[in-house]
Amino acid sequence: MANTEIAMQPGIGSEGDSFGRLVQFLKKRGWIIAIGVCAGIGVAFFINKTAVRMYTATARIEIVSDKSDEFRISQVQTSGLSMDDAEKLDTETEILESRSLALQTINSLHLERNQDFVQFEPNHPWNLSDLQQREMLVGAFRGSVNVTRSGHTSILDINTVSRSPVLASLMANTLVDNYIERSFQDNFNSTNRISSWLSGELSGLKQNLQKSQNQMIDMQRELGIVGSDPKDSILVSSLEELTKELADAEVDRMVKEARMRSLKGVTPDTIDAAAYNDPALQMTKQQLAQLQTQYSSMAQTYGAEYPPLKALKIQIEQMERVHTQQENAEVQRVQKEYEAAKDNEDMLRSKLNAEEQDLFSHGQNAIQLEFARSEYEADRLLYDGLQQRLQEAGIMAGLHSSSIHIVDNADIPIFPSSPRTMFNYAACVAFGLIVSLAIALVLEAMDTNLKTMTDIEQMLQLPLLAAIPAVDTEDLLPSKFRESAVAKGSSSWSRIAESMRGMRTSILLSSPGSPPKVLLITSTRPAEGKSSVSTLMAITFALNGSRVLLIDSDLRRPSVHLRFRMGKGLGLSSVLSGKAKPKEAIMEWADLPNLHIMPSGPVPPLPSELLGSKQMEDMLAALRPEYDFILIDTPPVLAVTDAAILGRLVDASVLIIRYGTAQRQVVQRCIDLLDRSGTHLLGVVVNVVDFNAPEYSEYYGRKYYEYYGERTQE
Repeated sequence: MANTEIAMQPGIGSEGDSFGRLVQFLKKRGWIIAIGVCAGIGVAFFINKTAVRMYTATARIEIVSDKSDEFRISQVQTSGLSMDDAEKLDTETEILESRSLALQTINSLHLERNQDFVQFEPNHPWNLSDLQQREMLVGAFRGSVNVTRSGHTSILDINTVSRSPVLASLMANTLVDNYIERSFQDNFNSTNRISSWLSGELSGLKQNLQKSQNQMIDMQRELGIVGSDPKDSILVSSLEELTKELADAEVDRMVKEARMRSLKGVTPDTIDAAAYNDPALQMTKQQLAQLQTQYSSMAQTYGAEYPPLKALKIQIEQMERVHTQQENAEVQRVQKEYEAAKDNEDMLRSKLNAEEQDLFSHGQNAIQLEFARSEYEADRLLYDGLQQRLQEAGIMAGLHSSSIHIVDNADIPIFPSSPRTMFNYAACVAFGLIVSLAIALVLEAMDTNLKTMTDIEQMLQLPLLAAIPAVDTEDLLPSKFRESAVAKGSSSWSRIAESMRGMRTSILLSSPGSPPKVLLITSTRPAEGKSSVSTLMAITFALNGSRVLLIDSDLRRPSVHLRFRMGKGLGLSSVLSGKAKPKEAIMEWADLPNLHIMPSGPVPPLPSELLGSKQMEDMLAALRPEYDFILIDTPPVLAVTDAAILGRLVDASVLIIRYGTAQRQVVQRCIDLLDRSGTHLLGVVVNVVDFNAPEYSEYYGRKYYEYYGERTQE
């Protein structure tokens, strides 16, 4: 028999491996996963349809070394040469994303009046003079700008996002133009500030030079000397050497004074741009720029109240104080260098004055003339030296712009950068799949019902004797069942009859030697079909030629006599109470003579006492020799104690559970009660099974019935 094979070979087919259980799970809960996937597709479709189309324009620039290095004044450098490429690019990135450049670009393009830019409040009259409104516009612009480094190169990609492709391209190109202009202007102003001061000093030096020249000419005229006739005396040579040293000292003092005035007259950012040969100051500036970059990135993501952000802000403030101290130290160092140069100049001047006084004390007019000539030469050398430095500073101011090269201008984008249609579909479907799968797994874990062969045999440690299909109520009538069970030909094949034959075979093969003779058929709770199974099981045994007795021991809610359409005047309760003999209470079913029925009889006041009495034990002992099989229909185990009382009197028992409603803990409790009563439980029968359900369709629905369906078509 097919059902016998199923009962005796647990875990056959798809239920015997993990893949089969996965297939069952998908069949059972697949609708949840399908709904989740469909919901994800719907959400992605809604996002793609309702989201504003945004366009991204990209401009590319290259940051190269400053070409003006070779023309610089060695004492006054305008950029830190020790900064490596990565740190320099990080600094330039921060400048490109700075508030000042954002505001400058907004002013250049008049974005406060552009509806594509102020889309969050397009009809609001924006005023850049208002601090709050200006900050909102600057924040919106900075949010639409993203500067990234292209690989490991010195090229920066400036990406701007807008719902207008033209505006996106215009914003990127204008931002680059403003950045280049600002870089040039900052460097130019830094160098031009020094040049302006040197120009003022040159004006005074020119007057001194003219005065010393006139004085020398007057003395030559008084002495009657025409032309240049330098003296070769040691005193004159010493005077000339002192004069040259004094000129060099004055140049050194003026240059250091210019440097000191430049430091005192500019902002801290310009001081850093000068990078006065102080590695510690440069390193502090780089670390401060990196911390500020990290702070800006985290502030946009977590907000100002984020604890790590507050800690980072404190670190930035500490670094700023260190930076300020280093700047002050640099200023003090330059101040000391200037004072040392000035002291050296004063010392040389005093020494020169002493030499002059010595010359004058001798009253030598020729030496006075030589002194005037030396003073003129000193003034001329000083003037020429500063004039050359001034010209170099002017050249420097015009060369700084060459450190930024435009690689690509931002073209007008053709396709929108967001929403990303395929990404949204993939993300939403994946999210829907994960959520629905989680829900399905939770529902599966919460489902404690026993449905499959694996559930019963692994969790209950009992064999599955049969799986009885769900059929119409009419097919459960004894007469209707008998007709379908004895019908000939494949066209009259009955699912319920085949299942009962499989159950009969399982019982016959359940014990070595001889099968159990007295069987107790019970269930866990009411309405699980135990009476129907008992009735059909008795007919199935009788159809096999066995002499069968069916006893209705449910003295509270009897139903066997109703199924066979018999009266219950005399029955089990009559025999146990001594009002009738067993033979008087047994009736023969006309449709099947070898099937006898003992109805329950009148409902007694104490059913449990009657079933557990000595009379019940004696009656079964007396009936054993007369019948091949005695089937006892008992009340549910958990409802009353009748089944547990009768369990010790029978050879074996069969537990009926209803498909889809039998909970694991309930069935296990029922089994424990039967074990305690000494009942030998043969196995479990699953009743009212939907063979089209995922748990059974792989074998019963798709294979078993298709086989008989093909024979029917033959």
